[in-house]
Amino acid sequence: VFCYSAAITACEKSRRWEQALELLREMRSRGVEPDVITYSAAISACELAREDVHAKDLYKAAMSKRLFSSPLKQEWLDLRDLSAPVARTAVRLALDDMVRRPNERRFHDTENGGDFVIITGRGKHSEGGETILKPAILEMFRDEVAGRLECREDVRNPGRLVVPAASLRGWARRQQSAKELLRTK
Repeated sequence: VFCYSAAITACEKSRRWEQALELLREMRSRGVEPDVITYSAAISACELAREDVHAKDLYKAAMSKRLFSSPLKQEWLDLRDLSAPVARTAVRLALDDMVRRPNERRFHDTENGGDFVIITGRGKHSEGGETILKPAILEMFRDEVAGRLECREDVRNPGRLVVPAASLRGWARRQQSAKELLRTK
């Protein structure tokens, strides 16, 4: 596991996501079970290359093996134990699930739920005590859903971000309508 994890981490650092996935496939075919470090590196390699579908598939696979605890609890998503690329993947998957509403995973109920809270932490355990996750998630929202879905810092707790329920409901309805429109074409 260690050698494969190191090789996949090298692929992550050199942004060679396809090679990272190939190493993961080879690893499995040889009967070597990937661990949380292996999955984190492979997810990061895909996420950094903007291969979000692969990153989410890997994240789901790791969750099914219970390598990542389910960060989604009722109205909040706890990212504190994740790297920034894995955390962004977890948020993307949580948003997708709010629209798709899968039976196999818990998801935030956009119709009946309240605000969606994303716990990023305050950076107490990061090098230099600076938060890494909060700016990464805010940047992701700004770059990917700007103007369509609001995400802001919780004024009462700087270790949390809040997606207001009304913004989330409107966004989810627009996403569902767009998906239905694509199906009818």
